[in-house]
This record gives sequence, structure tokens and C-alpha cells, in this order.
Amino acid sequence: MSKRTVYTSITALPAGISRETVVETLHDHLEMIDLNPLVIKRFQCRPPSFASAEEYHCIWYQLTDKVQYLPGGLAQGNVTFHVCFHDLFNGLQTHVYAPLGLDIKEKWSLGGSLPGEPREPVEMGLGAPREGLYLREDVDMRCNFMTTTFVKRTLKKAHEKLVQRMIERAHIKENKNYNDKLRSSAGSTYSASVSDGGGYGNRPFSDGSMAPPPLLSPSEDDTASSVSGPPGYGSPRMTYQSMDGKPLLSPTFSNYDSACQAPKAFRASNQSFNSQYEVYQPSIPELPAQHYTGPRITNPDTYPTKATEAGDMRPAELEG
Repeated sequence: MSKRTVYTSITALPAGISRETVVETLHDHLEMIDLNPLVIKRFQCRPPSFASAEEYHCIWYQLTDKVQYLPGGLAQGNVTFHVCFHDLFNGLQTHVYAPLGLDIKEKWSLGGSLPGEPREPVEMGLGAPREGLYLREDVDMRCNFMTTTFVKRTLKKAHEKLVQRMIERAHIKENKNYNDKLRSSAGSTYSASVSDGGGYGNRPFSDGSMAPPPLLSPSEDDTASSVSGPPGYGSPRMTYQSMDGKPLLSPTFSNYDSACQAPKAFRASNQSFNSQYEVYQPSIPELPAQHYTGPRITNPDTYPTKATEAGDMRPAELEG
């Protein structure tokens, strides 16, 4: 003799879990199956012959549950059955066809409202929270009246653990999405900084010369618009101030000594260095060759004592 049992379970979801994450988990059939502590085997199958026309186009699975008939594992066994899954806009529908005439229809739905959203009217008699999201499970079960209590107790205990696992899984997904957004935002900021030279590279001027490093800033009285050069130098000079206020030369190297100390790679890459700035190169006069008219020492181990003629020294032991 079959008996019908209908009940509803409400589980409030903690803050920090989005609506999209919960619905995504409900629509992931394999994840929902794996979260169930009773299932030990599963695989997708074709619709069975007893499937109705409405359920024929659903997604079907064949599951195997490990059920304990007596406490402490004194009596247990495996039960294999068919179940179909049907996705809803805000939830999931399942229909279980188990042996011994056990028929279970379940509906999982997401309810409630997040901060900033209009508050939905709460159905009376369910104990649903007035604020925040909650997960609702509606069960319509038919089975033998002698096994109704056992099946209901086993089903509620297994689904309580399933919901707790689902919440923990949702937290993991939310943390992953949050970290991905941070990395994406950091990558966009870095790309923008490199493209405009702010903080990560030198920004080129309109004439092609390179601006000073990020720690240098143009002085108020000596900027690109007011360029001056010291007397005797053929190239303009532009000074910058460091963080401590001391003037520094720009990387365009307005004097000859700074240009010589620059790396060759930088001078080669800065095309405007040779095209627009003439580096001062001082001319060094050639000195005339000076002839030494003093005495010469042919053997450093001996010391001269007397010069016989200009430019010639003889050792003392060779004299007279």
C-alpha cells in the first residue's frame, strides 16, 4: 500500500554567496550527484522505457546508492535506480524511480533577496528568512507505508549533508572568482601604466626624447618649454629634481661627460640623441714632441758617475 509524503526544507545561505553561483551549482548535475553522500556510482544513460513524454527529453542518469538499513552498518546494501534532471530558471527538478515502488519528485529553488534588491514576500509557515538568500527543497514522495519513515529520515539526513557541501563549494567558487577579478584588474592597471609610461617606464616627449625616470620630476623653472644651456656647450640642457629636491640631468645627457657614461644600448635606442642634440666634444691640442737631452741609463743596475758627452753615460768601472 503506497503512502504519499510531502515536506519542504529551508536552508538559509550565508552572506558572500551570489545568486549566480548557487544556480550554477544546481544546474551542474554531476556535481549535485557527487555531493550526495549516498551515491557511490553514476553514469548518464538513455531515457528508460517507462519515461513519460514530458520527461523523455530530460537528462537521465543511472545511480547506485549505498543504504544502511540498520544503525551501525549492521545491515546495508546497494540500490540502483533511474533519475531525470530538468533545469529551471532559478533551480532544478528531479524525478527518482527507485525499486519497490519508491517515487520521489524534488524541486530545488533559490529564494530571498540580497541587500539592495526588492524584498520578496515570504511564504507563511516555512520559516524562510526575510533577508538574504535561502535554498528551498520541495519533496513529493510515494512509497510503501511501512518504509515511509525510514526513507524520509534517510533522505533528509543525506540532503542536509548535500546542502552543507554545496554551501562550502559555493564559498570556494566565490573566492576563486574574487581572486580572478583581482588578478585581471591588476593586469589591466599594469598594462595601462606601461602604455602611458606612468610608474613603469619613461614616457617619450613629442620630439622623441625620453622623459626622466618615475622618481624624477621637472623643476618649476626649468622645463621642456624653457631650455637653456651653459656657455660653451652646443646642446640644450634640461634639469630635473629628484625626491630630495636636488637637480639632476635628464636622460638626454646635455653634457659630454654624462653622454659618455650612458650605456651604449640607451644611446643607440635614443634616435633623437644624435639627430637633434649636438654633443659637445672638446678639442684636445696635440703637444709637440719633446726630446730628452739628459743622460741615458743603458744598464739600470749600475749608476753613472760622469757624462762623457751629452746623452751618453758610461759606468764608472769603464772609465780610463
